[in-house]
Amino acid sequence: MKRKILLVEDEANLAKGLMLNLEIEGYEVVWAATGDEARRAWPLGGFDLVLLDRMLPDADGLELLQEIKKSQIRQPVMMLTARAADEDRISGLSLGADDYVTKPFNLQELMLRVRGMVRRADWYHENTREPIVIGGCVVDPVQSTLTCGGTRHLLTELELRLLVHLSRKRGTYVSREELLVEVWGYAPGTATRTVDIFVSRLRRMLGDDGSAPRLLLTRRGQGYMLVAEGEPGGAG
Repeated sequence: MKRKILLVEDEANLAKGLMLNLEIEGYEVVWAATGDEARRAWPLGGFDLVLLDRMLPDADGLELLQEIKKSQIRQPVMMLTARAADEDRISGLSLGADDYVTKPFNLQELMLRVRGMVRRADWYHENTREPIVIGGCVVDPVQSTLTCGGTRHLLTELELRLLVHLSRKRGTYVSREELLVEVWGYAPGTATRTVDIFVSRLRRMLGDDGSAPRLLLTRRGQGYMLVAEGEPGGAG
């Protein structure tokens, strides 16, 4: 079965070029040129990924992102934008985007990211079934939830995949590059703050103090670590 992508992009020439290349890669592509067309398309479901332009003639891409996440939080969304400032990238990622690509972009790199984001989803669903205990919190990979102190959080596809990858290497630091390659499908050597934003999102759900974390640690030059069970802050 073909993987299905919703492309929300108002620049016709760019959209047609992307559609051609995505279809050559074997994807089925639905093109929406406006926010209204996107709103009519995504409730139909069945999309493995949404490629979402930041600036549309009738809508703000960030508002559409929030609408998509409210209706289907696990829907992976990759933002496409001409805005390259750090605050713009951080805004998109903080509101639930799974990736952020600035225009003009390298087509080969974009295709690599799309391929990695779509293909890895199946592997994680097929191979991850057991709950993950982190301190007093429990991750349910099947339901894609994180429950802490009676509060249940729905996890996005990439939030779950990041937690699963870190849990498989609990007690050891995992480099930013490994996470970008294995979880996001980036090319090695890609420079981005994406992982930092996701770690901050997860710490908030875990109730982990970002200034002095106990559960999800960061060490300069080494990466990120989910504390091992039995260690201070870990599962008892």
